[in-house]
Amino acid sequence: MTAAPGVAAMVDHDEIAAARRALGRHLAHLRKDAGHTQHGLARLVQYGRSSVANTETGRQHPERSFWSRCDAVLRTGGVLTAEYDRIANLDHQHRHRPAPPPAGPGPATDAAAVWWEHEERITARRSALTVTANDDARVAHLEHEVWQAIGDNEQLPPATLVARLRPLRVSVDQLMSARQHPPQRARLYTAAAHLSGLLAALALDLRAFAVAHAYAAEAFDLAHAAGQPDTQAWARATQSLVAYYTGKHRDALAYAEDGLRHAGAGPHLIRLTINGQARALAHLGDHRGVHQAVDRAFALLPQHPTDGQVSTSLTLGPYCPTRAAANAATAYLVLGDTTDVVDQLTAAVAAFDAAHLRGPQALSRLDLATAHARAGDLDHAAGLALEALRLTAEYRFESVYQRTRRFLTAANPFGRHPRLQDVADLLTESAHPVSRPPPGLRSPS
Repeated sequence: MTAAPGVAAMVDHDEIAAARRALGRHLAHLRKDAGHTQHGLARLVQYGRSSVANTETGRQHPERSFWSRCDAVLRTGGVLTAEYDRIANLDHQHRHRPAPPPAGPGPATDAAAVWWEHEERITARRSALTVTANDDARVAHLEHEVWQAIGDNEQLPPATLVARLRPLRVSVDQLMSARQHPPQRARLYTAAAHLSGLLAALALDLRAFAVAHAYAAEAFDLAHAAGQPDTQAWARATQSLVAYYTGKHRDALAYAEDGLRHAGAGPHLIRLTINGQARALAHLGDHRGVHQAVDRAFALLPQHPTDGQVSTSLTLGPYCPTRAAANAATAYLVLGDTTDVVDQLTAAVAAFDAAHLRGPQALSRLDLATAHARAGDLDHAAGLALEALRLTAEYRFESVYQRTRRFLTAANPFGRHPRLQDVADLLTESAHPVSRPPPGLRSPS
């Protein structure tokens, strides 16, 4: 049964009004997440506070420039403007709807109105199935921002990156609610998987462990939905990393081994083997398993060259030789084996310093400090540990705090040393109280 023209017009009008109210609520949500008051946002976008308040409650519908300024201030990636454009298009279609054909029998031309849909409906359906340049641009923007953030992960403080990425997470939800062709849908889900995996690592750094596990699981689910084995392998490696630093070493091993099943001959084999398998096996006391995993990882290196570049921890490509050597040294030190690790770690420190990767700079120094402590060189060891903590004082990497505690445990049997106390004091000063995490990230109780 077809609705009468007046009813159809009312339905369209109600849909537009509801969409405007939803857009206002979305603005309020983004504003609060960014830590702005209505007055503060109004000042930044150069509108009155009452305009912001009325827009958030749906009583006012400002022009496009308002939404564009809000997108810029809140760093949303253009989601508000895109939604405004969608509503404006609905409103335009509503206002310019052709008059309906007259009811009842008539000339032959009237028969077409009975048997065929109006051209506007067909055109609207075509538009819904067409990948627009704007949609494609938003997915490309998401991919670029995620890849850039993965590269910045160990060079910027985690809280800084979280603030940059949270608006992107909102943008992903907006995109996922729309239609895309299957290839573009796969790109969207792949980028979303990388975003969630990155947020998992950042939550881990900020000691929001439950959030880290949730983001990491979401990363794998998204990778599975994308149907991309390489992305599934990458997500499993990230789940393994989170499990490792939350003390769930059997889970870390299980995630790494499942990741290897997805990896095939892809780029994530080395990371899953050396960062996932070898380190987890070390904590489980499996000496033979560690040596086998390390040997496999180093055998894979020539098959996955990195052109001399030092890879990032969440790299979308293969692990480089420096990463592999540093991870192998970590595994051997957990087993209590310091054979050859000093030379490997000394080279790793130099490479990570040149690449300005703060996390690895600190972690490789702490492993090297552990090796020197076990050799009885406590003064040199303490100096390296102090350097590590000072390098990352503003970053609050949970991995660095855990590795420092492991160093102090390894150094303790060799007797008291004043510089070791300096390390312990600096660790306490750096780690407590833990800085308040960004909105949305809550440390476990």
